[in-house]
Amino acid sequence: MQPPVLKSMATTDRIKLRHLRSLVAISEHGALVRAAEALAITQPAVSKTVAELEEIVGQKLCERSPRGVELTDAGRLLVRYAGSSLRTLREGLDSITRDRSIEAPVVLIGAAPNVAAGVLPKALNLFGQRNPQARVRVRTGTNAQLISELRRGGLDLVLGRLVDPSGMQGLNFEPLYTEVLIFAVRRGHPLAQQRPLSPRALSSFRMVLPDLGTRIREAADRFLLTEGVDDPLNAIETFDTSFGRNYVLQSDAVWCVPEGAVESDLREGVLYRLPLDTHTTEGPVGLTLRADMVPSGALQQVLAAIRDSAVART
Repeated sequence: MQPPVLKSMATTDRIKLRHLRSLVAISEHGALVRAAEALAITQPAVSKTVAELEEIVGQKLCERSPRGVELTDAGRLLVRYAGSSLRTLREGLDSITRDRSIEAPVVLIGAAPNVAAGVLPKALNLFGQRNPQARVRVRTGTNAQLISELRRGGLDLVLGRLVDPSGMQGLNFEPLYTEVLIFAVRRGHPLAQQRPLSPRALSSFRMVLPDLGTRIREAADRFLLTEGVDDPLNAIETFDTSFGRNYVLQSDAVWCVPEGAVESDLREGVLYRLPLDTHTTEGPVGLTLRADMVPSGALQQVLAAIRDSAVART
């Protein structure tokens, strides 16, 4: 019988890049067809490749479900390391092929809409002043989407609210500031001059709420339920701040939105914050990074700029 170390080395030697790419693609897309399309290969090829990987590691990595294909616990654990390994490999290849005098490293940032519209532009402006040649890519989405991409190595950091602690294995969260949800309306809205204003008055107007399943939607629902608004009238659900802004400006709708997403509109008087006490919706906003990640010099500079901008905000 081989010693454990030799057995592990033998297993590692059999794993190919295509095995890891196929497993990560299934994790990302949740279906064999979409994973195959992303990899530009056939569905049977993906199935065969994953079956080979399962035979190599000696464990079931994927299971079919009503929603498509889901990873087992072993599959999720392997993807966590596979995504990081693929990301590190890409960075290494970039390092040896890039003409550094022409092209600077790219920092990949995932941002929730509230910070994408609030603290992040200020931070990246500061970063750009300090690093004129640096390149940054920003992707927005729900925290769950961004955290999933971070785990796979598709992002360097996520800036947003703290996710459920049960989903933070292998990740580090650095709190920067706290933020509440507010209820925003257009100027001249019927509720803008109503005093005193009861939260129950919201029931008479269509509401724009965050998507179901998000942390901020959970906070919004708790607030509304506590205040007796348990059935918002024909609510529109969206995580798109551009749509939410334009919709409320053209209607009498009430928008439940993180304060940071509409800071400039509130300051300039474009939107009006209804005078409701929403302190119970407060939550920490901060930086999430992979625990096993060694930040590049460019990423360290981005982190410093974000921290400086967050301090200035508070």
